[in-house]
Amino acid sequence: MALQVVGYDGTFPTILRGLLDRHPMTGARTTLKELAEAIGIRQQTVSLYKNGETQPTPETLVKIAEFFNVSVDYLLTGISSQNKSIHEELGLSEEAIGMLKTVKETDGFIGGPALIDILNELLSDRDFFEFLEDVSFKSSQVKSVLSGNFDRSHMGNINVEGYFIWDLQKYVEEFILKQLVKRGLSIEEKTVKITRLESEE
Repeated sequence: MALQVVGYDGTFPTILRGLLDRHPMTGARTTLKELAEAIGIRQQTVSLYKNGETQPTPETLVKIAEFFNVSVDYLLTGISSQNKSIHEELGLSEEAIGMLKTVKETDGFIGGPALIDILNELLSDRDFFEFLEDVSFKSSQVKSVLSGNFDRSHMGNINVEGYFIWDLQKYVEEFILKQLVKRGLSIEEKTVKITRLESEE
């Protein structure tokens, strides 16, 4: 029995389009032809799935899930059953949970800390969350200015675009320098020395 058709913006077609754009395992784009050949159906049928005009039978759904190495429940709901409790508790997406699991299994650079330890340190740092909020706000300012939706009347004759872009770049740079200092690496003084040496030549 075929699944209920829910249109272009339905969960399944939306997820399928995302998977076609970026395979979760390889990061590569998958063409309609490649998926069709892999699961044994016509390319036009995959196009109908992608646009929400029809949905696959349960057997075909299983083949699509296997091709992308995801679960059937993820294709239908956007979250796999094994990650459902984490999603409900923290609101993280399937992709975010998958990345966290990948980080946990990934070693750091030789002689360095594991990536999960670095991530733990960042997520335990209140400054990091303030940084994310501030970057989000500053980015929205830049977008607003660049799209022409910013009221410049109170800014005088200054280069508004240049100022907001500079402000965002400077803020990100300062945060990174502070994080390096927290990890015992201060490069500001060395940068100043290198700049002085270059200017003397």
